[in-house]
Amino acid sequence: MNNIFVSTTFVPDGSPLRDALELCNGTTIQSIEIGSNHCFEENYQYLLDYDFQYLVHNYFPIPKKSFVINIASQSSETREMSIKHIKKAIDYCNLINAKLYTFHPGFLTDPNGSNLSVENYDFQWDNKKLIKSNSESARQNMYSSLDEIIEYAKRRGISIAIETEGSLHKKEHLLMQRPSEYTEFMQKYSNTDIGINLNIGHLNLASKAFNFGRKEFVDHVQNYIIAMELSHNDGKEDEHLPLKPNLWYWDIIHNERFKEVYKILEFRNTPIDRILDSINLFSNKNDI
Repeated sequence: MNNIFVSTTFVPDGSPLRDALELCNGTTIQSIEIGSNHCFEENYQYLLDYDFQYLVHNYFPIPKKSFVINIASQSSETREMSIKHIKKAIDYCNLINAKLYTFHPGFLTDPNGSNLSVENYDFQWDNKKLIKSNSESARQNMYSSLDEIIEYAKRRGISIAIETEGSLHKKEHLLMQRPSEYTEFMQKYSNTDIGINLNIGHLNLASKAFNFGRKEFVDHVQNYIIAMELSHNDGKEDEHLPLKPNLWYWDIIHNERFKEVYKILEFRNTPIDRILDSINLFSNKNDI
């Protein structure tokens, strides 16, 4: 059970991080992924008051001035801000003894902001910003940023991973959705340089958007998978719902190859009892 982590994104957007920690404290939950949807706080020293194991994801520590991290941005200012934030997060991992820092691989366009609806947790994408001829420069920006981030993480002794992306309706705005993109990624970096955080919900959407097999994709990147972000969706929207029994993702989650991989329950606006129900599904795997 120690490799089952609960993302703090289950509390409402803009909540203090402590709200999520207090709900988890005293339950069977031992391990926490610090998520990206909290309010800014001057000091997170209280994290050390708890006995949780920690992972850190993307937008934490929450910056005072809100922005969307995009290491592939056409804006050099946005790229620099994004890399600076990621380095700060890596340093923070050392402060709280976090085992892993995961982040998004960047986007072809800069989003206008976070989600507007609890029905879909995609960023707000503006098709007017979409210039497909920028795709090559965005890819090169991403790799240039990754080179710098990987070097920094190695110096700090922190493991890092990029999260797999996926959207059915806004796929043109995203990078790192298709198997071919990961072929290039794995040619550039070893799995000791950087890992992959396999987002099961994103995989479901990307496989439909680009017509590839989910299990075949997992086989393709298997040696790089260090974490899995787990949530359920209907194959149309990124809903971040609790896991359900008897569905396709359990064969991947319980595969012996991924026994030591961090399993992160990344739900949104979800009561703590629903999270505990999903955790119970892990121990009742013979019934799934």
